[in-house]
Amino acid sequence: MLAIVKKEIRYFFSSLIGPIVLVLFLVTNSLFLWVVPINDYLHVLNSGFASLEPLFSLAPWMYLVLIPAMTMRGFAEEKSNGTIELLLTRPLTELQIILGKFLAYFTLLLLTLVPTLIYYFSIQYLSNGSIDQGATWGSYLGLILLGASFISIGLFSSVATSNQIIALLISILLCLFFYFGFSLIGDSTPDSSFSYIIQQFGIEEHYYSISRGLIDSRDIVYYFCLMSIFTLLTKLALVSRKW
Repeated sequence: MLAIVKKEIRYFFSSLIGPIVLVLFLVTNSLFLWVVPINDYLHVLNSGFASLEPLFSLAPWMYLVLIPAMTMRGFAEEKSNGTIELLLTRPLTELQIILGKFLAYFTLLLLTLVPTLIYYFSIQYLSNGSIDQGATWGSYLGLILLGASFISIGLFSSVATSNQIIALLISILLCLFFYFGFSLIGDSTPDSSFSYIIQQFGIEEHYYSISRGLIDSRDIVYYFCLMSIFTLLTKLALVSRKW
């Protein structure tokens, strides 16, 4: 499994996609948060608060495109090149293969977040240490779990087709639905109690819950359940190739 992790990371950085994804994420965030004031809320210097909340509001929407772009080749390229059968003949179970690819993309996800620590230290310096530590680190945890969920969705989308572009589109649509779709459906429901239940199925509700700095076990369980469901679906899709 470790060999798969190393192979995926090495391949990611050997192509143009890897550096482009990492640089695009950092540069776009930097422009919106520090240079180009789309609005005062998303601009750190104009917001009037010692907070990284603008980053954590913008990053999920960027991950809706960047993570599907990272994962679209996960299995789709293996299928289009005819190497999926060779991969499945290795002394690894389908679950180990999936987890190997998941860990590789999860490592890349963490690499996209490391440079953003510059924002944290900058705001901490400018505000003389008055930044809300609980909300900041809770938001980082929420963003990591959100990204991991998108990775599991992206791998499922990739195993569903041999076309990387189709895998990208399926992944974006599924990530968008699970992030924003349930909240939209809940808001349009007249029954407040039923609306609350529907919203609990969406990623956005749990993401902003963790971002408040209060780690609720229900939010953690939700993310792991979502990742487990899509990992299971990916495994079933791989196993079906043997039938």
